[in-house]
Amino acid sequence: MIPRIQKQHIQDKLKSNRLLFIQGPRKVGKRKIIEDVLVEFKEMFVSMDCSNKVTKKRLIEDYSLLNNTPGTVVLHEAQYLNNLGQIVQSVLIGEIKTTVIFCCSFRPKLEPELLDVLRRKELEINLFAPSFYESAQHFGLVEEERLLEERLIYGNYPEVLADLEMAETKLREIIQDAIFTNLSGEERINKGDKLMRMLQLLAFNIGDTVSYNDIAERCGLDNETVERYIYLLEDAFILYRIPSYHNGHRYELKKSNVVYFADNGVRNVLISNFNPTFLRNDMNELWRNYVIANRLKWIKMNHIPKKIYFWKTHTNQQIDFLEIGNDTTVAYKTDWEKRKKVKFPKSFSDAYPEATISVINRATYWKFLTQKN
Repeated sequence: MIPRIQKQHIQDKLKSNRLLFIQGPRKVGKRKIIEDVLVEFKEMFVSMDCSNKVTKKRLIEDYSLLNNTPGTVVLHEAQYLNNLGQIVQSVLIGEIKTTVIFCCSFRPKLEPELLDVLRRKELEINLFAPSFYESAQHFGLVEEERLLEERLIYGNYPEVLADLEMAETKLREIIQDAIFTNLSGEERINKGDKLMRMLQLLAFNIGDTVSYNDIAERCGLDNETVERYIYLLEDAFILYRIPSYHNGHRYELKKSNVVYFADNGVRNVLISNFNPTFLRNDMNELWRNYVIANRLKWIKMNHIPKKIYFWKTHTNQQIDFLEIGNDTTVAYKTDWEKRKKVKFPKSFSDAYPEATISVINRATYWKFLTQKN
């Protein structure tokens, strides 16, 4: 199994804190990394599944019972607890003296002030499918480069890569799990077939501005439902939604979004296309999804203080990816081909002369996916 860089952070934080908040999609190794750390610490621990109705009821009725548990308590699927914020706060202020690890596969609804405390204390840890950096550290850069086309087609979920013959089945299970059981404890999805259609449309239109109205008409949904579903899938770590950047310049899009899939394999199973790269006509879309999704994961994993946007005009001039932070603006365009000369929109350079511009292709992506500034 690929060693995870978050393991050391989990170990360090558990040495001096009684609370840890770990979130990320299912099937990426959250349970294993937690158990490995606790076994290495020779720490007694009890795991509770909060999606279980009996467990959930007990913790909602009286969460003080956590004080009666020896060692560490690991609350898996903690997002199902209606009183999650109260429990987190009780651990922080010492009412609950047991060490508690909260593990969520859907971004929970916590008070902003509580989230701010967790982030300032670096107690919130994001764990995703292995990043490019982790894979390269494990296999070596040369081997990871050789495996690049495999990553573009099958993604990064460990159990998918472990058995590529079953990749399609595993990826369909991941989507079904997200849609029907994992869109938080409160949401109910009663239009699963239409939601699947919506996901397929998004998969065929990677990097295009999202038109809620167009998707709604083609899927038999209303605009508000389409928007709500996209937000829910973002909270379930299936999608990334990036807003448009604007600063009052002429023709800039002001209230638009583009959507990328957190994993290329999920995108490809939605369009039923696992063809090798030499048979595909969507390599630029595949490449853009891979590098942008992996960069977003890296930023979230390392708590890099960047704001992320795309830029586009009504005349279809576009910057694929903008990182803004620390008084710097870096603009990126993506292209699968190494030697192709990529043109940057003059209207962007005129409007934002301070921005650094860069191309992400197969010769430059290593640095983009691993830089921490």
